[in-house]
Amino acid sequence: MLFPFLKNNLFFSDKFIRMNLVLSVILNLLMLGWLYLKITPQVEPLALRYTIYFGIDLIGPWWHIFVFPLIGIIFIFVNSILAYLVFLKVKLLAILLTLTSTICQILLIIMSVLTVLLNR
Repeated sequence: MLFPFLKNNLFFSDKFIRMNLVLSVILNLLMLGWLYLKITPQVEPLALRYTIYFGIDLIGPWWHIFVFPLIGIIFIFVNSILAYLVFLKVKLLAILLTLTSTICQILLIIMSVLTVLLNR
């Protein structure tokens, strides 16, 4: 086994938690790869946010679109640490924290897809 300490750890032996953590990381990597393929470096600024009241209200350089995967990584990291700390006391809270990471990754993917479509 690559990481032997994971074999005896109760937190990582829980199937639901492990599945959510792996799914969150995979979704984040897919979002990062998709943005890397769709957004090319350019001089012109990109539209980063659109509202129905004002239209495009936030523009920035092309690399600001990679804030979405960064937010996802931070969210996975913080929720995983919190879930690990509360796992032995409240297992349901740990499960909800890891599930929240997965749901946030899905929402961030939707936001990044809409942002790429806005800039076509």
